[in-house]
Amino acid sequence: MHIHYFQHDDFEDLAYIGRWAEKNGIATSCTRFDRPCPQFPSHSAYDWLIIMGGAPGAYEEDKYPWLSDEKRFIREAIELGKTVFGICLGSQLIAASLGAKVYSNASPEIGFFPVIFNASAAKDEVFCHFPQQLTVMHWHNDTFELPDGAILMASSEATKNQAFRWGRNVFAFQFHFEMNMLAARTLVEKSGQNLPTSRWVQLPEDLLSQSAVLQQNNDLFDIILNEMRSITSHAAKQNR
Repeated sequence: MHIHYFQHDDFEDLAYIGRWAEKNGIATSCTRFDRPCPQFPSHSAYDWLIIMGGAPGAYEEDKYPWLSDEKRFIREAIELGKTVFGICLGSQLIAASLGAKVYSNASPEIGFFPVIFNASAAKDEVFCHFPQQLTVMHWHNDTFELPDGAILMASSEATKNQAFRWGRNVFAFQFHFEMNMLAARTLVEKSGQNLPTSRWVQLPEDLLSQSAVLQQNNDLFDIILNEMRSITSHAAKQNR
């Protein structure tokens, strides 16, 4: 198995997913959009495509011209049946690649707030492993409409569309389920200055006091990633 991931900021890498991959002997490679002339891999070179978060808006092609190519590549990966998994900006790029609108949320959501997993999640072979309510880390200004055919799995009070599944192979999470303490500390250090004042924005010191929550989420994420690997490996064998 081989994971290829898209990185948009110099500090926002796979975080806990990288540890999980290393632990399971899974190779990884990366396209860095924060560097000049990003190179896309051949679709035959990877099994999973993971799209990470970052500062760009999914609709800012005028500012980030490579976004058009990135969204085209994501759509191709989905159509080829690759496992495609997006976090934060990654979820927005998946939504946009599937034809849905991405736009500014009513309020930024930055901090640790609960998401509620719905009845569809309870019946889903992957999302059923989540509890009905889970406190997770958020850091986003934008949101998205659900693509046609997507199944909503989770919502928060500030953001209706927090997670969805599209078909067998596409998983999207608006929240930062991949964050470990090192990644959270780096994100706060790089992006935590001059945060807006809002009910849904926490202070940097509050963000950095949640190590137990991050550890709990990493432990759960391990189960989710293993389940995704099991399901997609089985599907790949059936398609041979």
